[in-house]
Amino acid sequence: MSSGAKHVIGLPKLLIVENDKLLLTLMANALHAKGYGIVGTATDAKTALEYATKIKPDAAILDISLGAGPSGIDLANKLRAQYPRIGIILCTAFSDPRFSKTPTRLLSTCSYLPKQSVTKMDHLIEKITESLALAQDPESEVKAKATSMYLQNLSHADVELLELIANGLSNKQIAIEKNITTKSCENAISRLAKKLKVPSAPETNQRVLLAREYRRLAGKEF
Repeated sequence: MSSGAKHVIGLPKLLIVENDKLLLTLMANALHAKGYGIVGTATDAKTALEYATKIKPDAAILDISLGAGPSGIDLANKLRAQYPRIGIILCTAFSDPRFSKTPTRLLSTCSYLPKQSVTKMDHLIEKITESLALAQDPESEVKAKATSMYLQNLSHADVELLELIANGLSNKQIAIEKNITTKSCENAISRLAKKLKVPSAPETNQRVLLAREYRRLAGKEF
């Protein structure tokens, strides 16, 4: 970590937890250069909790996927329970948090940062500020700003259906999985395609396009 910058008084102290060591170093160095105090960096939940207990950070940037052991979601729940006012930024490759299986309850009090935006320093700093506002007042306008972009269009049932399509399940298999009729499944797929503006013309393969849309929303096409 660069030693040239000093912690700017008034900026939050940060805990950064990231499974990718290179990305962890890049984030820590970049934020340190901006004057943020980095009270700890970790690649696993256990080490992160030890840092949080010793030196209570103002905000934590958490990778959701931390390999074997507790996940970033588990860590976020523990940090929120112990330190209700800590800002939490959940970070993952998924562009939409529902594809990362992040509980809606947690989303309402945490910021969400797709990994493709981590290197965009202005956006990262914006999310840090947003996370602190959410922790201070979860019912404020910032809550709606943080969650509406993910929740206003697709429902969780839509997301689940899109994932099943992307996994190659037929209408009959999806109907069995969701305990509905095949006709209901066909209608649900038709409604989903309209929401996503996926054409159903004979010359297009709608299921392929829906699967492609799933990969885009899931952050798997960079």
